[in-house]
Amino acid sequence: MSKSFQKYTIFSILISVTFCSCTEKINLELDEGEKHIVIEAAVSNSIRNQLVRISQSSAYYDSLPIQPFSGATVSITDSSNIYVFIEVQPGIYLSSVSFGGKPGQEFHLKVLADELLYEASSIMPRVPSIDSIQFSADEEDSQLFHIGLFAQENPLPGDFYFWGVFKDQIYQTTNLTMLSFASDELINGSYFNGNNVQSVSAKPGNRISLQMANIQKNYFDYCTSVLKETIYNDGVFETSPANIKGNISNGALGFFFTYAETLETRLIKIEN
Repeated sequence: MSKSFQKYTIFSILISVTFCSCTEKINLELDEGEKHIVIEAAVSNSIRNQLVRISQSSAYYDSLPIQPFSGATVSITDSSNIYVFIEVQPGIYLSSVSFGGKPGQEFHLKVLADELLYEASSIMPRVPSIDSIQFSADEEDSQLFHIGLFAQENPLPGDFYFWGVFKDQIYQTTNLTMLSFASDELINGSYFNGNNVQSVSAKPGNRISLQMANIQKNYFDYCTSVLKETIYNDGVFETSPANIKGNISNGALGFFFTYAETLETRLIKIEN
């Protein structure tokens, strides 16, 4: 990818920390932080059952994992519709009907949990376009393929993207650390001429779909802040991870965002 292309490629980092014992016992009063409702919600332009995930965070030094939150009342509205969400498993809420958004359309999230109302809004960005994709094998790992993108970037400024990958219709980039992010600050209106924007472990014959999604700047900033506080923050003497402020009211963590996606699918093969 061009050096002028402002791209945030995310790598998983395994952090190992060794604690040394002392001969003298020292008791420290540590601020464990508050427990928070965490809401992860999104609406795409694709017609589907949209998803909201709700959990409750543990105190920072608590060894318990994040717990799913059950029993919330969840809805998303636009200018003329109310979409009710049903809890299909603990903490996982799906819209009772399929729907999708259009560019410029505003959606409003409402979550009632423990008698507290949490709200957020988001406006659907414009839909990106893809001309084609190509694959190239990694020089060191024969099962790793890089995905090159051919696409015209929108000449209007203010676009922010992430790229994900499906392999044989199964989503591979299942969390934030596996996505690739970019803004159009330095490449606005340029042509993606085979720039590598994602990678996938695969073999010739696998059906690969590249997902290109346009997101709002506030969600792009949120994602990069989360990554800086987690996988990029690997020093032993770094401060404890901060609670990144999202766009949801009443002190909830997480984010509600809309995204406009385009998919391009090909059988994988090596390109010269």
